Amino acid sequence: MIFRHFLLDVNESNAFIVGCEETRDALLVDAGDYDARIPEFLDQANLRLTKIFITHDHYDHTSGLDDFARQYKAEVLSGAGRAGEGRARRVKHGDAVRVGNLVGKVLATPGHTQDSVSLAFPGHVFTGDALFAGSVGGTSSQSAARQLLDAIRSRIFSLPADTEIHTGHGPSSTVAIEREHNPFFV
Repeated sequence: MIFRHFLLDVNESNAFIVGCEETRDALLVDAGDYDARIPEFLDQANLRLTKIFITHDHYDHTSGLDDFARQYKAEVLSGAGRAGEGRARRVKHGDAVRVGNLVGKVLATPGHTQDSVSLAFPGHVFTGDALFAGSVGGTSSQSAARQLLDAIRSRIFSLPADTEIHTGHGPSSTVAIEREHNPFFV
């Protein structure tokens, strides 16, 4: 798997490229801003952006979406069936997301927003604003907070301990570190 992280200016959000070494197809996780480093990396790595996965429909994860989708004619996937200003293919818990020969699994992680989704590939999970290193995403009510914590426990913490967690903001972590040390779960 080809993997690259980009720290964007808008709210210091993260964007990630996941690419298939064999087919050279690539997926962008979240598009908080149109950052020229992303197309430069795609060109240098000889990757073809075919999909954009949106973890949740907040501007700091979608502001660059229209530009990327237009430039690359990439399919947009989201838990809401929309993202930013446009429509997207709605994905739900358990759906497979194929990027060349790589297969990821959609994990519903509602709470920060009701349609928040994470994407797990072997060894990696992209959680958007559901789970951070040492924290969790903000919620609008106690019931949404319980829903979020339950989703993280059952869907993220059930992944192998060494799975890398790539978050919407801040540094990456691992399932083992967050399960054992994140104050929301200890």
